[in-house]
Amino acid sequence: MQATPDKIRGILIDMDGTFVDHLQTLTRCFQYACRELGFPEPSAEKVRRSIGGSMPVTIQKFLPAEHVEAGKELWRQRFEEIHLQGVVVLPGAGELLDHCQSSEISAAIFTNKTGTHSRAIIENEGFTSQLAFVLGAEDTEYRKPQPEFTAAAIEKIGMRGEELAMVGDSPFDIQAARAGGMTALCVTTGSHSREELFEEGADHVFDSLREVADWLRS
Repeated sequence: MQATPDKIRGILIDMDGTFVDHLQTLTRCFQYACRELGFPEPSAEKVRRSIGGSMPVTIQKFLPAEHVEAGKELWRQRFEEIHLQGVVVLPGAGELLDHCQSSEISAAIFTNKTGTHSRAIIENEGFTSQLAFVLGAEDTEYRKPQPEFTAAAIEKIGMRGEELAMVGDSPFDIQAARAGGMTALCVTTGSHSREELFEEGADHVFDSLREVADWLRS
């Protein structure tokens, strides 16, 4: 469902590729897991094109099925060590939250990155006070694009789907928006192009979160 900017009372924001660029760190973790198990290390570009879902889904693209469980454990070990490194807050992120705060639009992070690590990153970057909550993988048993995960986020923010926008960079974010009756706002700062995002059903596609803030002001 597509709403006009004046009808939006809340936004759910994806993390990787939307609010932050964490590609360098994620790539190092996938490379570490593959290297330790004796398999070719994926390039940063291959990782960039593969992320959007959760790590357990993504790692299956780099390892044979019989090595995936071991790979997940190695990935988690490495990520625990370096998850606060290599975080780049994407252009317009602060501006978007400032606008939401001044306009009484509730903003929250809704991500397939683990909630624990997402909250640590948000705290480390100084955005905790501007967000209603951070909901991530392992906070529930679900992940995007499962409709139960979307329902949990909508219930937590306390609004109707038609009053909300999902801001993300991947088809999973668009599917989450559709599952909850939200407007799907996408940015090209992640793993998919403008054309791909429109093809997947995005209502609007922007080049940055700054443009999302401008749209909300319009």
